[in-house]
Amino acid sequence: AAAKTKVYGETDPSLTYSITSGALVGSDAFTGGLTRNSGSNVGTYTITQGTLALSSNYALTYVSANLTITAKPITVTGDTLTKNSSDSDPTLTYQITAGGPLIGSDSFSGTAVRAPGTSVGDYAITQGTVAVSSNYQITWVDGKLTITNKIVPYILWNNPSNITYGTLLSATQL
Repeated sequence: AAAKTKVYGETDPSLTYSITSGALVGSDAFTGGLTRNSGSNVGTYTITQGTLALSSNYALTYVSANLTITAKPITVTGDTLTKNSSDSDPTLTYQITAGGPLIGSDSFSGTAVRAPGTSVGDYAITQGTVAVSSNYQITWVDGKLTITNKIVPYILWNNPSNITYGTLLSATQL
């Protein structure tokens, strides 16, 4: 059998073989095919003889090989978020920006974190405890939380000279 590799979530490659000693005669040919031990997670799985056979004119010695499943590379990027300085932090979110999507029911666990601070400015959003199974190789790209000053609305007073203290104002007077 020929050794094979694939990335987690991809279709199995064709399992192939070659004659390493001896030769077939005339139009004789193999029948059947190779199989592999079951499993879909990252790891090594033996390629077995399965139903591969020759006629009784041959003494077939099968030499196995392995199918290796490697981790799926994904890039996860923290989102760019904004908040006012007096507001609570928003939920720190992130997206798969390359290599996605996740396979089947696989999902992320954990939470992203941000650099500490409360002053106006930019703070990195980092991976924190964001993880997924070992079937993936995560490359994290930091996001950014921008803290801005809270904008306080104000009233522009056009003509304060004709207002008497204690008088209720109408909208047209403002």
